[in-house]
Amino acid sequence: MTYDFDTIIDRIHDPYSFSFKWQSPSYILNDLGIEKWRDDVICLETADMDFKVAPEIIEDLKKLCDHGIFGYSRIPESYYKAVKGWYERRQGWKFSEKDIFIFSGTHEAVAQCVKRYTKPGEGVIVLTPCYGYHMDVEGNGRKYVTVEMINDGNEYFTIDCEALENACADPNNTMIIMCHPHNPTGRVFTHEELVKVAEICRRNGVLIVSDEVHSDILRKGQDFEPMMKVCGPKGLIAATAVNKTFNLAGLAMTNVIICDEELKQRGGNMYSMPTPFGIQAVISAYTKGDAWVDALNEYADGNIDACIDFIHKRLPKAKVLRPEGGYSINVDFSGYGLSDEEVVDKIYAKAGVILNSGLFFDDKRGKQIHRACLSSPRALCLEAFERIAKQFEE
Repeated sequence: MTYDFDTIIDRIHDPYSFSFKWQSPSYILNDLGIEKWRDDVICLETADMDFKVAPEIIEDLKKLCDHGIFGYSRIPESYYKAVKGWYERRQGWKFSEKDIFIFSGTHEAVAQCVKRYTKPGEGVIVLTPCYGYHMDVEGNGRKYVTVEMINDGNEYFTIDCEALENACADPNNTMIIMCHPHNPTGRVFTHEELVKVAEICRRNGVLIVSDEVHSDILRKGQDFEPMMKVCGPKGLIAATAVNKTFNLAGLAMTNVIICDEELKQRGGNMYSMPTPFGIQAVISAYTKGDAWVDALNEYADGNIDACIDFIHKRLPKAKVLRPEGGYSINVDFSGYGLSDEEVVDKIYAKAGVILNSGLFFDDKRGKQIHRACLSSPRALCLEAFERIAKQFEE
């Protein structure tokens, strides 16, 4: 089947959109000191796709709608088999159906791990620059501990193992959240990196929560290894989800994998009752979605290559690196010698493009670096950078 990723769908005015990304960009603009946005705004800031969900999933959800009763739901055996089958088939990762625990979204899953496995006041380590887990950590009375990754100067990041060792050696720091593939750097950590992190954490009694929700979106030829597959289950929890892979974030379905029996005991009751729509979407995605994800990855590669090529030609003083995983790129505008305020004004106010400034990921990144999620039709992504280029060419 041929899948359509090129049709531009109106997510601002459609009455059934309810889009956080397109209908509420003011939360980002207010942080940057901009009072309003253009009517023809282009939003590339949220890791949320502007593509319709796979038709195979839509067809099954329509059948669910036709059933017409959406009461309290039980999770069928076919759900667990679908989740298990996907990861065994796609990543060679084997676990039991009894190792799957369901949460209403990845933030909720991470927050529950923080609450269940750490104590108030303890530190939770995050490798920065990183997607923010602040509300999951600080919102539960724990300390947000950052370990800066090493930047080679061209936006390629590696783990500072010495700094990580020092952080883990502090007895108050009892958990690390690994974002793998890493957001926003686009790194897919190597086998050796994962082994080293696990060695450091286990030596110091630091529990690992590996957030792997971007693991299905990879560049062509790029391999991904789940951390639990590489390092074993001891002291390790993995968070997986259909939300990024299949554009189903609004259904809030996250599957947490725990194979360590001691962690299962410590975690207590993990009972959940998701909606029938969430249950069916996961079953359909993981049993019928292979071809769609393969096509998505090919299209994402094309988007990334097209936008990077455009930036090299039209924004030659900007730095950008092709990510190994995910569908976002980071663009460093510092080569233009402009102030933070001037960079923000050109991109957001004048070009009418909403990205994420570096401050969203690390208070040391500043407003010269901006993340663009290229999970939109190619024409829309290129239009966004065309607008930006015109502002920097003036």
